[in-house]
Amino acid sequence: RFSALVVGFFPGIRGAINNVFDYLIRKRYFSSVAEKDYRFFAAFSSPDIVTRLSSDINDFPKLAWFLCSGIFRAVESGSKIIFCAVAMALLDRRLALFSFLSLPLMLLIFSKVQSNIYDKVKQNEEAISSVNEQLELSFSGVRILKSFASEAKYDRFFDDVLEKRYETEMGVARLETILNMFYQNINYAAQIALIFAGGLMVVRGRTSIGTFYAFYNYLNLLINPMLDIPQLFILGKRAFVNIDRLREMECFPAEGGETLSADSAAAEHAISSFGTISVSEISFRYPGRENPALDRVSVDIRAGEKILIVGGIGSGKTTLLKAIAGLLPPQEGDIYVDGLPLRGIRESSWAGLVGYVPQEPLLFSGSVKENVAFGSPDPLPRIEDEELWALLETARIDQEILAFPDREQSRVGQRGGGVSGGQKQRIAIARALARRPRLLLLDDMTASLDTNNEQALWKGLEPRGMTILAASHRLSSVRYVDKVLFLKAGKVVGFGSHAGLLEGCREYRDFIDFAVSGSIGYGL
Repeated sequence: RFSALVVGFFPGIRGAINNVFDYLIRKRYFSSVAEKDYRFFAAFSSPDIVTRLSSDINDFPKLAWFLCSGIFRAVESGSKIIFCAVAMALLDRRLALFSFLSLPLMLLIFSKVQSNIYDKVKQNEEAISSVNEQLELSFSGVRILKSFASEAKYDRFFDDVLEKRYETEMGVARLETILNMFYQNINYAAQIALIFAGGLMVVRGRTSIGTFYAFYNYLNLLINPMLDIPQLFILGKRAFVNIDRLREMECFPAEGGETLSADSAAAEHAISSFGTISVSEISFRYPGRENPALDRVSVDIRAGEKILIVGGIGSGKTTLLKAIAGLLPPQEGDIYVDGLPLRGIRESSWAGLVGYVPQEPLLFSGSVKENVAFGSPDPLPRIEDEELWALLETARIDQEILAFPDREQSRVGQRGGGVSGGQKQRIAIARALARRPRLLLLDDMTASLDTNNEQALWKGLEPRGMTILAASHRLSSVRYVDKVLFLKAGKVVGFGSHAGLLEGCREYRDFIDFAVSGSIGYGL
């Protein structure tokens, strides 16, 4: 009874261990992905990453299943084969040889087709990632699809990737079906061979009828394990494809490439404040781009200064902010903080001093309060109500939040759904301020703000005494800053006060003239 009870619990135990492997693998590889730099996210799309961290791991019969249930089945089947092989060899070696003639033939067939199995499974996994990528694009861009009445056109794109997935899945299914058919027929042929050879040996008196009957029973006991082992080889190939796809993410960039690991051995300095930031001859080129985004850029920034970065589209404003934030490592030159190279400062230390609002701010699914608290330096994202409302007031969004049905507990949809572009931008500013940064980087922060809110925001930031670098297309911001950095084609054309640049920099003066006339869509 006890053994029956254990056997009854065994499938449940295996299922629980499968889930443990699922959890541990996802946790490990998600942590690895979270530490990657810009090159990783340029090489792997979000839907592809989601596929690798979800269906590649937990779908049957993939990695998590194979690591537990698959290996248990291999051990179980292997144990039965070894036990029966020993027992049969002790009874009659010649009949034992007949009984196991099918096994090397199965392994030979598998060795011939294993590379084909791997290739087809890999193509299928890539097709699944493509389908998920198209799904993500269709849902995130549904407003654009409907505004252009392009549903039928996009259906054709989606049909193409679905057809490719169908073809790859059918290719895998056909190959597995053919192999299983071969394996079953080989085993049946082995049974027939045993009956023929064993019967002949009994007739000739070379073995007893009892031995022959025992052999037949042992062979019946071996049918499922001998079918299981080749099947597990096939499932193992599936698992190895999944492992390779996960390892591809973990090992990116390839060995020998520069990596940006948090708090690496080279980054030994921790700082709690700074006096100057010196950008020294830095250059950066995005992969696949002919022209550099930054070309030998140099600028000195003192603590407490407010600097506006201006320039045309593609002039390098966003890239410079990302480089100073530590998100993009310069390929030439370096950035120094009080004489220390930024590469030598611990990432966690520098991140604690920097608040960054990107050009397209992203809000997470959750309440307004949770989104602001996410920027808090506290390891647990939490924030007191008094501090929350002070931040919302500084970001000039407190009155609008008060008008929400649930105030600060109002839910924000994925990617900021349910709030306007200006509200999303100001909530993101409040989130950056929650970090209590010494350096605030604002990328096109006024794009969705009206003139009154822009003025109030700059006044709200004044008492906090932060160093502020703001990239903007709205040149009215020049009246609120100490200096202007003018970029053109990734190069510094001018740096100084607005009045000084107007007087001494002809290109800046022409740029302002175009802005005032509205020729390039700017306005003072």
